[in-house]
Amino acid sequence: MATKKPVQTSREEASFHHINDVLMKIAKMYVRQHEKNQDFGVQARLQRAEIHTIQAIGNHEGINLTELARFLEVTKPTISERIAKLAQLKLVEKQTRAGNQKEVRLVLTDTGWTAYHHHEDQHREIFRLFQQHFGDRSAVVLQAFEKELDDFHGFLVALRKGSRFFQ
Repeated sequence: MATKKPVQTSREEASFHHINDVLMKIAKMYVRQHEKNQDFGVQARLQRAEIHTIQAIGNHEGINLTELARFLEVTKPTISERIAKLAQLKLVEKQTRAGNQKEVRLVLTDTGWTAYHHHEDQHREIFRLFQQHFGDRSAVVLQAFEKELDDFHGFLVALRKGSRFFQ
């Protein structure tokens, strides 16, 4: 028969569970925000995956489909489908090299660059608001949080590999 009393936890364990709860709330906020098609200053509203594809192409002008799929950690059929849509929207162009018609390089159109810069402006504005919120402590907060979050991610990766959790 199960005990009908709450389990007692240490302060440290309670803190660990609180951190997990906060991370889940943050993840849900990001997912909700990124599920929406957003306006990036072009004729079409874009999904998160689409604008990040545009960002990757803008940051790696001339990247090919295989490299882009690897960079974005998606399959080649997924990236091919995404590029076809972005090309139809006239945000991305496929270009072949002279003498090698098989190798397709990806470049942004002028409209693609508009979306790219609109997205980057959003990132800069979010960072400005972060700095405004944390003030003089922003660099220290970022450095400490980045290190601890990377360490926590490493813990979760190891946990996923070595146990029944996160399967």
